[in-house]
Parts: sequence; C-alpha cells; structure tokens
Amino acid sequence: MTFGKELLLSFMTERLGVDTEAVDEDTPLFSSGMIDSVGMADLITFIESESHVMFGPDDITLDNLDSIGRILAFIGNGHGG
Repeated sequence: MTFGKELLLSFMTERLGVDTEAVDEDTPLFSSGMIDSVGMADLITFIESESHVMFGPDDITLDNLDSIGRILAFIGNGHGG
C-alpha cells in the first residue's frame, strides 16, 4: 500500500484505537487530544518505517504532525532520507 491518508487512518484505527470515521485531512490529531504523546511517538515510528522519511528533533512539531494533511505535506516536501 502506498503511504498516504488511507494507510495513516488504518494505523490510527488498528494500532492507536482512534475512531477515524470523522477524521479528515485537517482534523487536529494531537492538539485535540485524539492522540496522546505515546501515540504520537508510535505514529512517528510508523511514518518513518513506512515512508522512509526520518524526523529530526526540529521536525517534531504540530506544524508537521497535527493533522493528516500536515503529515503528508511534510513527507511530500522531500524531508528525511
């Protein structure tokens, strides 16, 4: 499966126990409390392993991770490696 919205939603449902029925690309994930800090760490690990994008310390921000759209934009901007 290609890394994208559906893969992220599947991970969030299956591994983090998040009800993703109403989650769209702009839904706040962390700042809303939908995903806690442990879940965010799991999500970052998943993103790194599936997309081959590595996060540096300065990359772990709400600007890059607080919604599916922000995650996909960060990955699409050629980060990591």
